[in-house]
Amino acid sequence: MTSWQDLKAELDLWADEGRRTEFWWRDDDASRPEAALERLLSLAVSYEIPVALAVIPQKAEPELAACLRDAPQVEVLQHGLGHINHAPPDEKKQEFGPHRSPKSMLGDVLEGARLLVPFGSRCAVFVPPWNRIDARLLPVLPALGLRGISTFGPRGTDDTAPGLCRVNTHIDPVNWRGGRGYAGDSAVLAQIIRHLEHKRNAIVDADEPAGLLTHHLVHDEACWSFITRLLDLTCSHEAVKWRSASQSFGFDK
Repeated sequence: MTSWQDLKAELDLWADEGRRTEFWWRDDDASRPEAALERLLSLAVSYEIPVALAVIPQKAEPELAACLRDAPQVEVLQHGLGHINHAPPDEKKQEFGPHRSPKSMLGDVLEGARLLVPFGSRCAVFVPPWNRIDARLLPVLPALGLRGISTFGPRGTDDTAPGLCRVNTHIDPVNWRGGRGYAGDSAVLAQIIRHLEHKRNAIVDADEPAGLLTHHLVHDEACWSFITRLLDLTCSHEAVKWRSASQSFGFDK
């Protein structure tokens, strides 16, 4: 069974080598102010950690924009358009998959950006729902004003395009196939340790920040407890630096 002590031991290895690993935090599916979102933002404030909020443009309520104006630790990312599945029933869900014409999908990207105008200054990053996107769209996104793309899993060397930076997420505490509850300490800690080991040994891109992916709408108490404990450990460890989305994507340089 993987334990919290195992995670600390991995971070200690980074420190022993005189290295630091960067983390960033992306939370998906925001559309309105509610208790779960307030809880998430309170954690970010308490630990002084920036959080990137992937907002669904077509579902975003004006009250959310008003709420986030007073949340300087939050950066808004574009989470598709309506978070609507267009894939056939026998395929994995996708809003921006190969089942639609690039023209119609790019139109949706532009419409999503228009709907997010009330949110003011945003991080120019596109987060496709279900972390899937047709590769044909990537070379065109920079022309639409987008500078970044974020999905799930270690990034490769050939999964982006000129003018488009990819920074993914790698840690998901939700058991999506088993009732959407917390996946459990052993499973989630193993995710983190495996990814950090691969970064440390250059099996995956060591320069890509480790991404925590959360979904405030589905968290149970065990999931909230995990997030709090992870922040406790990482914020107090010399080998960890939490970064904003803009810093992670290199937009602040």
